[in-house]
Amino acid sequence: MTTADSGQKVAIPWEPRLVTAMEEFSVKEAHTLLHGLFRPRMAVYWADFTLSLLVAGTAFWAVGPLGGLTVGGMAAFLVSVLAAYRCFAFIHEIAHFRAKKAFGPFRIWWNALFGIPMMVPVFMYECHGEHHNRKLYGTRQDAEYLPLARMAPSTIVGVLFTPLFLPFFGPYRFAVLTPLSWFVPRVREYLYRNASSLKLDFEYRGRQPKAEEKWVWRGQELLCLAWIATVTALVVGGVVPVGRLVQWYAMFAAIALVNSLRLLAAHRYLGDEDEMSIVEQMMDTVNHPRARLLAELWAPVGLRLHALHHLMPGLPYHSFPRAHSRLVAGLPEDSAYRLTESPGMAYTLRRLWRESRAHKKAGTLLDRQALKEAAV
Repeated sequence: MTTADSGQKVAIPWEPRLVTAMEEFSVKEAHTLLHGLFRPRMAVYWADFTLSLLVAGTAFWAVGPLGGLTVGGMAAFLVSVLAAYRCFAFIHEIAHFRAKKAFGPFRIWWNALFGIPMMVPVFMYECHGEHHNRKLYGTRQDAEYLPLARMAPSTIVGVLFTPLFLPFFGPYRFAVLTPLSWFVPRVREYLYRNASSLKLDFEYRGRQPKAEEKWVWRGQELLCLAWIATVTALVVGGVVPVGRLVQWYAMFAAIALVNSLRLLAAHRYLGDEDEMSIVEQMMDTVNHPRARLLAELWAPVGLRLHALHHLMPGLPYHSFPRAHSRLVAGLPEDSAYRLTESPGMAYTLRRLWRESRAHKKAGTLLDRQALKEAAV
């Protein structure tokens, strides 16, 4: 069986109704419905990110005078987490539009004011293109994917525990490994292969920087190191209270936790490490069109409509609401696109958990059957 637009063999044993919907779906028709929505409006990017950064910074500062354990302090902390998380989400847009000249200044602005201070410089997301590659999506060469629906539930739990340790990654990567890599080639090779990508799959191996990227990457590494050194000096000198460092750790861990939940809800993770067509990628991904204001908090900057993004990765985030409305109005009610919808994060996470448990149970039964047969 092949999909309508790609002619590729379907890699996942989809339900019959989904197979029919996929066969009838036309990427070309969907693209036609979205005519005029593909041009990024840079004023929106600049205003949204800058305002979000101001809100995050103000709320982070306000925790001090309000008191971290007061109602006001906790509210300010929550605002700082959500606003900073929205700032972080712009790295996704930067990765998709890095080839556009208009994004050059915005990329520098984002990196200088957020990427470097948070120790997530833009070069660490260069791997994102592989997540949209037809041959690499869902395979071992996709840093942002694990076949979680086919793995033990403990793997999902592990994804949710990782944020506790992520705040330590930046200081270790840039203050320890980076200086060592300048003098020890083997450390430098390890650094780019294992510690230079934002990834869900820890077994993913990154690439070395290209010749034209070498000094750009190293420059960002140096700036991160300088930032860490400056903050350390301010804390040791008593200019910045140690409590603020603890607050930063808590904020970073909270952002990472929200992002982990968002990642788990972004896909169905049914892949078997084989190639997927665009339509299959869309069906393996989830849209959360309901409760828009709430969804914008945990999946900001267009990430709540993730199936739409995988269908049309060249669509800027500010066009997503209008694009979704056009597709819903212009495509049949039983369209494959409509079948990607979820009523909310909780529903999506429960479904992933059920599928993971069912797979584990099926695997256990097969193992027992194999043991019986071997005994006979």
